[in-house]
Amino acid sequence: MKRFLFSLIFALLAIGRLCALDTLYLKDNLKKANKGDFIVTAQNKTYSLLHMYAKTNRTLTIEEISIPSTKVKLNNFSWRDWVRRGAPSNTSWVIYTIDLDTAEMKDFFSVTKNSWCNVSSQDNILSTLLNLRLEYVPLQQRKRVGLGNLSSKNDKRPIWQPRMVVDGQAIDGVPFDAWKTIWPKDGSELSGKTIEVFVPEVNSDYPSYFPYWLQISGLVGKAKIRIIDSGTGMVSSVARP
Repeated sequence: MKRFLFSLIFALLAIGRLCALDTLYLKDNLKKANKGDFIVTAQNKTYSLLHMYAKTNRTLTIEEISIPSTKVKLNNFSWRDWVRRGAPSNTSWVIYTIDLDTAEMKDFFSVTKNSWCNVSSQDNILSTLLNLRLEYVPLQQRKRVGLGNLSSKNDKRPIWQPRMVVDGQAIDGVPFDAWKTIWPKDGSELSGKTIEVFVPEVNSDYPSYFPYWLQISGLVGKAKIRIIDSGTGMVSSVARP
C-alpha cells in the first residue's frame, strides 16, 4: 500500500506552480502530461517505472511496473526495451486512469492478475494528494551541502539539489524548486506528516512538472523516493483492457 501510494505521487507528472501565490497543486496541469513520457523511481530497493500510457481531453492513464533493484543493472539499461520485451522479472504491473477534471481515480487494472480491482480504498488518498496546497520553500530555508554555521545569514554553501537523469545520463546544473505541505489529519498513515517535493525550476530547460525527489517525514524517519531515470517515447507491450 505504502509503495503504491509513493508511486502515485511520482506518477502525477503534470504539476504547475502558481508563481503569484508561491503555491503548487499537484492537480493543476495534469493535462500537460504527454503520452509516452516516463519516469523511473527508486524506493526501498524497488524500481517503479511510471509510463504515461494514454491521454484524452478528460483522462490520463498511467502504467506502473515494479521490479526489485537487484534485478536491474542500470549501466546501459534500456527501460523502453525492457517494457517492449514484456518487463521480465517484474513483481507488479498495473494500469490506472485519473479523471483530469475531478482528480479522482476512475479505474484500476492489474496486468499481473489480469483483473479489475476496487479503487475505493485508493481513491480518497489520491484525490487528497492532488488537492494538497504545497508552499514554496525559500532558498534561505533549503538544505545546504557540507558543514557550516547554520546561524549565519551569509552562508556560502551551495543549495542541495536532486540529480536530474534523462535516458540514463546525469545532467549537471539543473536548478530545482522545493515545495512543502502537511497531510491533513485524516487518520491515515500519512496523517499530519510533512511532505516535501523538488521539481525543476519553471524556466529551466527541463519539464517543471517532474517531481524528481520526494520525502515524507515521520514514517519511521524520512521516507524518500528519487527518480533514477526519465524520458519520452515509451510504448507499452500490453493493450489496455
